Amino acid sequence: MSWDPEELDPQYPFDLFAVKFDLDKAHTALIVIDMQVDYLHIDGNSPLGEKYPSIRSYFNTRIDEIVIPNTVKLIRAFSEGNAKIAYTRNGCMTSLGDEMSERLRALNNPPKLWRGTPRYEIAEAIYPRPEDLVIDKLVSGGFTSTQLDHALRNYGVRNVVIVGVFTDMCVLGTARVAAELGFNTVICEDCSATMTQRAHDEALLAHARRFGRVLTAEDLIEEL
Repeated sequence: MSWDPEELDPQYPFDLFAVKFDLDKAHTALIVIDMQVDYLHIDGNSPLGEKYPSIRSYFNTRIDEIVIPNTVKLIRAFSEGNAKIAYTRNGCMTSLGDEMSERLRALNNPPKLWRGTPRYEIAEAIYPRPEDLVIDKLVSGGFTSTQLDHALRNYGVRNVVIVGVFTDMCVLGTARVAAELGFNTVICEDCSATMTQRAHDEALLAHARRFGRVLTAEDLIEEL
């Protein structure tokens, strides 16, 4: 089923302001945002899981039953078409974590994962191939102080499809900057997740109103 922003916000003039463009596989890259072991499951004994069991149930179910299966399909489609795939990983790069901003250090003190630890790695089901680009970042956005923009332009990429977690944080932040940098930008609805359906929908609407398109994995594969 296609994603329709007007079902969520019927009053907004999408017909006048929504961005319109077509995708072609030769100039389109897939960017997989922060789909690391630690971020794809909320443990029942974690502070979040204990205090908000409904969030834990919703998020874990969406990841396991919707996001991972559809992301696997999308990665396969890009791989079979020889299209470029990039991954980002988010978190500390050292065991101390003092290279991160004060705001992020406060949320991750002491650090629970850093580069080289098992939970920092991309999930096994979607693990990068040797030819895929992997970008480590200290902030939410995939373009901020990283090599991503440079690499995509060297690839000849004009369009980016963005998937991953969390929809309203790193996914939306990366999509917004991609659009500002001149890339035609798509967020894949059923390859992304955050803690609540409302937060997910609001992030997608923010993107769809002015900055790019929102598609399902099925519609993306068909268009490419």
